[in-house]
Amino acid sequence: MSHKEIRKAFLGALSTALVIGGVVAVSAQAAVPDYGPLIQKLSHQRLHLVKTLPTGIHGLTALLAETSTGQKNLAFGLDGKYLIPGPVIAANGKMLNTEMAEKLGLVPKPLPVAQVLNQAVAAPGFVLGHGGPMVAAFMDPNCIFCHKFYEAVLPELKAGKLRIKVVPVAFLKPSSLPKAVAILSAKDPAKAWAFDEAHFNVHTEEGGITPAKNLKVPATARIEANTHLLARTGEIATPTVMVCRKDGKPVLWHGVAPDHLKQIQDGSIGDLLPTGSCRG
Repeated sequence: MSHKEIRKAFLGALSTALVIGGVVAVSAQAAVPDYGPLIQKLSHQRLHLVKTLPTGIHGLTALLAETSTGQKNLAFGLDGKYLIPGPVIAANGKMLNTEMAEKLGLVPKPLPVAQVLNQAVAAPGFVLGHGGPMVAAFMDPNCIFCHKFYEAVLPELKAGKLRIKVVPVAFLKPSSLPKAVAILSAKDPAKAWAFDEAHFNVHTEEGGITPAKNLKVPATARIEANTHLLARTGEIATPTVMVCRKDGKPVLWHGVAPDHLKQIQDGSIGDLLPTGSCRG
């Protein structure tokens, strides 16, 4: 795959993005609005504001928030009225999230693919499908590209030709965590995920599951741990899919390009074992 194709696939994985038409430098730092109440309200009192950081873009402020357990989250505030939890991309293609995360010391060193795959198999989640080779996928319930990936491989899932270990994460929208918690807490999480996908609103990019009202449950910490593991892949993007090649080597895809889908659909991939290793 060419560099241009790789970049296109990566950008396709970013389900929610604000594109800034141009970087407008501000000569004097204007007073930063108090985003604390907005963050607490939209996170259902789970997050509190720790630090703000100027971005050099008029009206846009980087926000570092933290849970009571110390889990840090990066978001952006716009004009004191809006909270942007997803990627922010400038017109030159530069993603401000990465730049700000580096300045705030939030970017962890990526783990080797084999290590991420091993941890993903053991991570809280569930399996879709009843036969065929196994792959692992980090997915957000509000991710439009996860939805497209799910619909594309649904025939293989139903035919017993593919299984997906879903590792649910939450970072795209304020409702992502309550929805992921609702799914993981369900009696049958796989069925709950299928409902979320079957009722997915492609116009608003919202999964169809009803968000959990109570986040003081074990599933919340598990979803946060999954999201942290996703960050250790080197990018916080969904879907992030890990597959085994026929030769037993694990590979990781940030976003699923057409050639990736073809490999899955025509049976060109290997099998992921319950131990977290690839069948050689």
